[in-house]
Amino acid sequence: MGWTPPTKFTVFISFLLMAFGLFIVIDLVFMAPDFIIIHIELIIGDFTQFETWGLIAIIVLFLSWFVFYLGVRLTGL
Repeated sequence: MGWTPPTKFTVFISFLLMAFGLFIVIDLVFMAPDFIIIHIELIIGDFTQFETWGLIAIIVLFLSWFVFYLGVRLTGL
């Protein structure tokens, strides 16, 4: 299977996911954990709010990589 360039849609979606994931990471690392810009009380299981947003950031960053990977490997995505 050869390399196919991804479509503009795939690149755009991948970029948006990457930007949102990096926004969350920068918000968590460089801001005080008590002053998160996204003011949603999101607590999953026994995780704190800081850990929950970190988990969401990891998932979003992985999805951005995965969408771009699929865009390269699959023709027409």
